[in-house]
Amino acid sequence: MLERSCFYMKIQTKLSPSKIVDKEFSAKKHGYDALEVDKFLDEVVDDYISLEQYITKLEKDYEEVMRTTKLYKTRMDQAEIQNEVMREKLGDISNNKDASLSNIDLLKRISSLEQALFKLGVDPSTIK
Repeated sequence: MLERSCFYMKIQTKLSPSKIVDKEFSAKKHGYDALEVDKFLDEVVDDYISLEQYITKLEKDYEEVMRTTKLYKTRMDQAEIQNEVMREKLGDISNNKDASLSNIDLLKRISSLEQALFKLGVDPSTIK
């Protein structure tokens, strides 16, 4: 019995392409047509080879999907950590709401004073 590892389970087969090709049957007087049996077994071998190639491709695809999943999980974990840091910062900003509003009021006042100085012909950037 041949054992082959597949991406999620072990596959046990009794035959392989080479076993099918190399199989020799004993001759009987009223047996099957040897050429017909040989032709049929050639088709079985071709199917077996195709299935093995398909399984190999699926295994590679599965491994790639698992690598990609691991990568995205790592990125998601990092994003969750960054998200938590940002939430904490946002919480700090929200707690300082009054300070932020007073800063905005001060900036508006400075802007209006600068405009008044410009109207009087004084450049506020030259004042020390």
